[in-house]
Amino acid sequence: MNVRPSATSEWPLAQRLAEGFASVLSPNFVLEQLEKHPASIFGLLPDGRLAYVNPAWARFARENGAHVADAPSAWLGQRYLDVIAEPLKPFYAQLFERAPKEGTAMHPVSHVYECSTADIFRQFVMKVYALPKDEGFVVINSLIASRPHDASKGEPQPPNTALYQSTDGLILQCSHCRMVRRADKTRWDWVPAWVEQMPAGTSHGICDVCFEYYYPDDENW
Repeated sequence: MNVRPSATSEWPLAQRLAEGFASVLSPNFVLEQLEKHPASIFGLLPDGRLAYVNPAWARFARENGAHVADAPSAWLGQRYLDVIAEPLKPFYAQLFERAPKEGTAMHPVSHVYECSTADIFRQFVMKVYALPKDEGFVVINSLIASRPHDASKGEPQPPNTALYQSTDGLILQCSHCRMVRRADKTRWDWVPAWVEQMPAGTSHGICDVCFEYYYPDDENW
């Protein structure tokens, strides 16, 4: 979320829960259990607006450099897809569309994604639960892998603007794996310094490997 960090160590529930959403959660989800859950959890209204985040979501956002504000108006009511990088919006929109109706399937729709730091490779599984009567969604993001980066990303590269900045002044970073495309378009490199802090003029696209992962042929979905 693109807002300033809170000065408080933990937000009270009233600042994390939209009015009326607690009744939407019941009886499928017990709010007290969501509040204690170690996974990062958020709730959405039917139109995709954020209606709830649990304490683990707030901690994860704060610990990973997201800008989270004191005022609930800065994030409650914000549309989830508005904070998704443009190349990934169609994928996530279809993910929610494919979530089975409550009571019609044994398992929610799920998706494994990467959310790494400069030093640590991390994978999460996102599970999307549709609430009854089409009243919204509960989304649970659980950590499934955490380890130092291996050679799969290639040799880490220094943040050499001359090597990556295109003639129009942009630096293209993959929305998913955070690799950076060279200006001559010959390859994508792992540039840890730009994972911690993106340089000015960064634009987001999607690398060839991630494109194949996120947008395979329809019959493979």
